[in-house]
Amino acid sequence: LVPYHTTEHFLFPPSPLLHPPFVNQSITTMSFRRAFDRSFNDGLVATDAKAPGKGEPAAPLLAIGTLQWGTTWFDENVINKRGGCMTETTSREIFQGATKAGVQLWDTAEGYGGGTSEKRLGRLLQEQKKLSQNGKGASHEGSTENATDNNSNIIIMTKFLPAAWRYSHGCFESAVRGSCKRLGVDCIPVYLLHSPMHWRPLEFWVEAAAICKRKGLIEALGLSNCNADQVERAVKAGKEFGVDVVVNQVHYSLLSYGSESLTKMQEACVKNNVAIVGFSTIGQGLLTDKLTTESFEGNRPAKMMHIGWDELSPLRATLKIIADKHDVTMARVALKWCIQHNVIPLVGCRKPSQLEDSLGCLSDTWEISDADMKALDEAALNRSTFDGPKWRRSFFVTLFGVVMVVCRTMDFLGFGMVKTASM
Repeated sequence: LVPYHTTEHFLFPPSPLLHPPFVNQSITTMSFRRAFDRSFNDGLVATDAKAPGKGEPAAPLLAIGTLQWGTTWFDENVINKRGGCMTETTSREIFQGATKAGVQLWDTAEGYGGGTSEKRLGRLLQEQKKLSQNGKGASHEGSTENATDNNSNIIIMTKFLPAAWRYSHGCFESAVRGSCKRLGVDCIPVYLLHSPMHWRPLEFWVEAAAICKRKGLIEALGLSNCNADQVERAVKAGKEFGVDVVVNQVHYSLLSYGSESLTKMQEACVKNNVAIVGFSTIGQGLLTDKLTTESFEGNRPAKMMHIGWDELSPLRATLKIIADKHDVTMARVALKWCIQHNVIPLVGCRKPSQLEDSLGCLSDTWEISDADMKALDEAALNRSTFDGPKWRRSFFVTLFGVVMVVCRTMDFLGFGMVKTASM
């Protein structure tokens, strides 16, 4: 039984699972470990340098994020105020297109739309599961078999938000069970600590994850926004308590590359076989062809990282030259650059066209040369989010926690799906 330590547990108690698991939990650790077996000495490879054995999964090269997949009024009018909530039809097109292309890794969080992002992803998993089951035995055509294989290798990452009012292992377990229910799975392949900013030490939450692993609720632990020291501490605690730390999700892009703190973090991850998933890989539009001086003025990463237009322009010019050389978009170059640095880029897609553009970085028909990689590295802006003040990071965790409670309350009261999202 999960102890009801907080008001949150009375409002949103854990419930028995309603659906059988769909994702293949047994592949997680192997897949992420394999992310560090890739070699680019012979050019970019879309599979492992050390080929997987029969039945073994390849390392994920791309992850799809669902931050903007929430369905509440708050998501409609605040998070996605420019375009509104994504429709069910659009999310289905993106999900099916990505899985058909072989994308394995999907990222969500209990805080995205108060858990409505998890619910939406869970619905898509169940739909795809039914399609796969109907395809088995009904047809032996190549397309059906490929879809089934891709589905069985899906890896779901979701996150625990360490809000200040969460203080016990029971709070952690309750959150895990809530995510399991919303996703429709028995066990979460990779469960991330959304931030290390909490009055409890990092090791406390690693121990909580180990307890959940022993109960069969998660397979592996991931980190988010952790620096080199925090990665080392988490890995050490994971070995002590009995849970693998397999990934660290951080801001990783040409905006942050080259900073001392980011370099040390990457060294710590490589040393401990922790894969890196990079978010904001295209800087929310800063590293794309569509950026204008007008849209730059309202760009959130530019404001948070204190990046000026004159400072950004040389980097964009270098990106543009390389993109034109390969007849691809600047976004594809930015994503390919991440992959060639052994980082899994995390992209948020609101339109099928955005997915199509992102998938172009996986093509093995082109690669960034060593000379061009060096040019991009040298043009990078060296602005790591690790270097920001701790109070700001703590403030955002608290703010995000309040937003999560507001959205979850809306969902609890029956306002979790706005009309546009249900279409």
